[in-house]
Amino acid sequence: MCDVELLNYVADRVRDFVVKVYEGARGRVPISHDLTHVIRVSNVALKLGRVLGLNLRELKLLEIACYLHDIAIPLFGKEDHASRSGEFARKLLTDLGLCSECVRIIVTAISEHSWSSGLKPSNIISAILQDADRLDALGVIGFARVIAYGAYLGRAIHDLTEVIPQSRPLMEDKYCVDHVFTKLIHLPNSMNFEVSKMIARSRLERLMRLVNELEREVKGLDIVVDGT
Repeated sequence: MCDVELLNYVADRVRDFVVKVYEGARGRVPISHDLTHVIRVSNVALKLGRVLGLNLRELKLLEIACYLHDIAIPLFGKEDHASRSGEFARKLLTDLGLCSECVRIIVTAISEHSWSSGLKPSNIISAILQDADRLDALGVIGFARVIAYGAYLGRAIHDLTEVIPQSRPLMEDKYCVDHVFTKLIHLPNSMNFEVSKMIARSRLERLMRLVNELEREVKGLDIVVDGT
């Protein structure tokens, strides 16, 4: 395993590289998956890592994995981005001098992070990255990201007749709000650690309050005229 000094050096180089890549891709990457997402995921992951007792070496491995977890999106696009990010990270980190074991741990975490892949984490770095990435899909920022990514794909914010789907089928390919019900409400149960589940439940409550307030505004229920 690499020593902390080398990992610090590589983390700094990776961070600088990632910032430049995202700055160069500004306008081509949806703001739901831009540099701010990467930084939020890193910040949350490191906090989780400290709570869970990771040592300095493990925290650096986690930080590097976070910064590179979506690197394929600004470079190649979103399709199969977890796998492509992992392969890109493998070459980059090898070129920067990381040992094969550190590279393996980081690449595995990156390759396993995507919700759509349905992969179970095979190490603690992977498990924390999964949770941090999914936590960023919840809460106020999660609501903003749902709208931002849906707009990027040309989706309407909501159905005109039924904002929150009850009697109608879910159509997330048409409506941003529907993504909340096809995926986001299930995220708390997908978390790998109890602390993550607690945070996820709290963030989901905030997200659902926003969805409910959106429905009230669409229906005009927040408008009171002459006391009625």
